[in-house]
Amino acid sequence: GHLRHIMLALEKTSAGTATDLITPLERAVELARKRGIMVLISDLLATVDRFETSLAALSACGHEVVVFHVLDPAEVNFNFEKAALFRDIESGRELYIDPVAARKEYLRKFTAHNAGIESVCRKLGAAYHRLTTDRSLELALFDFLRGRMQRGKFVRRAQRNAPAVA
Repeated sequence: GHLRHIMLALEKTSAGTATDLITPLERAVELARKRGIMVLISDLLATVDRFETSLAALSACGHEVVVFHVLDPAEVNFNFEKAALFRDIESGRELYIDPVAARKEYLRKFTAHNAGIESVCRKLGAAYHRLTTDRSLELALFDFLRGRMQRGKFVRRAQRNAPAVA
């Protein structure tokens, strides 16, 4: 039931012009008085330091945090062959790039950024899931929720079958 509500909420959300993790996460800290599960779905194109600050505030409130890092396969592989004009959708800036010349440095920075994001999640105890846009977000969320339910059943079953300790 929750998955349907989440998907309906995501359909209403319009794309922004920039990644702003601070404001929505600060707002979540203000609004969520009871501990619960907080799910962040983002491209995480913010500095690792800003991401860590925002996530730390949420974790400090006792929330279980789950991060879905959404990436386009072209970002991950940078498999462009011909020089082209690239437009930054957040800033509107246009850059003419020769991908053959830029690939090595791009992938180095991309890998370092993603490693930093994953490291922050591990450090703060947040579950990290990397998704690409060629996979349905709905299916990814469904798999996550199904896995979570199965782990919950396993834990309860294991506790019930555990020998009594005097």
